[in-house]
Amino acid sequence: MKQATRVRLRFAKCGDLRLVSHHDIMRCLERMLRRARIPIALTQGYNPRPKITFALALGLGIEGRSEVVDLELAEPLEPAELLCRLKRVAPVGFEWLEASLIPTGAKAPRPKTVEYCIPVCGDRRQTAQFNLQSLLSSETWPLLRKRPNRESTFDLRPEVITAELTVDGLLRFRLKVSADGSARPEELLEALRLRDLLDHGAVLTRTEVELEFPKCTQALL
Repeated sequence: MKQATRVRLRFAKCGDLRLVSHHDIMRCLERMLRRARIPIALTQGYNPRPKITFALALGLGIEGRSEVVDLELAEPLEPAELLCRLKRVAPVGFEWLEASLIPTGAKAPRPKTVEYCIPVCGDRRQTAQFNLQSLLSSETWPLLRKRPNRESTFDLRPEVITAELTVDGLLRFRLKVSADGSARPEELLEALRLRDLLDHGAVLTRTEVELEFPKCTQALL
């Protein structure tokens, strides 16, 4: 029996593809694997599924510039060949960036932090900078989360690792990722009174997913 091989890939999802849900992206990937004739391993049971593990789902409407997905293969395949095959069948807006073999026994991708950016128009920058400095200088920043059946208070401040508004008006911020619940990028925008930018066409982009255990081997671009 051939030994399974695990591969970690980085990809970008942009343009109109940002309006496709995570569930549909998973189905799109499955179709790409079939078209590219990738020997993907399957789960056991009555309804076998491809062994695909995304590090973190991407919210609807958000672009991703360096997303992470792990594949388990049924037979060995060089990362360069895998990357080449997937690039040939990728739809517009889906760009494969790199592939790396995962060492035997390595853990599944576990996100540690995520970085986002969004452009802020000129007439909003001064107020945005003031609100950002207020947030960063505060020890706590209580946030009310509303759910269909309940409301809860959440402290946003410790979830914000870094944040800045660049001279050309680009808001960059890095948030913690926790299994117990993480801050959403829209919540930071709400705290800065910039949530309406999304309603007026501004595109929120996730530029990086930092992993707890990032080390792989034989990275191929």
